[in-house]
Amino acid sequence: MVAARHGFRPAGIGRFAKSKGGPLHDDPRDGRFMTVGFLESWLFELTGVEVGAIVQNLGLMSQALGIGGFPHFAGHPFGWTRTLGFRIEEPKLSRVIAAGPVMRLAMTLLGKDIPMPTAVGLEHNATTLLKPYCPPYYSSMREAVLAFVAAKFASGKGAFRDGGANSAWLDGGRVQQGIPEYPATAVEATIAYCEYVYERYGRFTAACGPFRTTLAYQAHNLDQDFYNRFYRADAK
Repeated sequence: MVAARHGFRPAGIGRFAKSKGGPLHDDPRDGRFMTVGFLESWLFELTGVEVGAIVQNLGLMSQALGIGGFPHFAGHPFGWTRTLGFRIEEPKLSRVIAAGPVMRLAMTLLGKDIPMPTAVGLEHNATTLLKPYCPPYYSSMREAVLAFVAAKFASGKGAFRDGGANSAWLDGGRVQQGIPEYPATAVEATIAYCEYVYERYGRFTAACGPFRTTLAYQAHNLDQDFYNRFYRADAK
């Protein structure tokens, strides 16, 4: 993993490279590397598959209920989350773009170092409804990564170590026995990468923070008079 905005240097994981005795490929000729931006774009596209399925299900449910609905593009970096009441932090632009000291000073003097609203969680009545694995809900990215690992593999309660209690498998416990834990080196490399991103860009992920909106679905009651007035009968 390399940082395109930092001279294509290793993104905090240089000590894990094979050339340093570690397990990670670092020879460009192997073709087994990517930039921080490419990885995050890849993850956005991957999760977009689920978003499409969710929007489709909302459309089907609207039809079943006899109400109207339509999907909308919701790619604004913070407008939707702010409107929905998410907790917002505002790191400076110079931090988000990892500006050097000279550029940071110039941006400040020119009044260009504007805040970048970033959704970091959803809370209601002192109850946390959505909590990402990153600060401010964890003291550090190390703590966040270890909490994520525990959520998977903590004995007796992790998603992969609860004996199959929350699984649809007939013998969930046996299936879980075949799921290996993450190697300690992989966990440490992940921590190093996540700490690098958070410390350099002031948020995790670097591109937008922990939340990103792409599509929205609006459901509403049908206004029959509107359609009767403006639409042909065969279109209704």
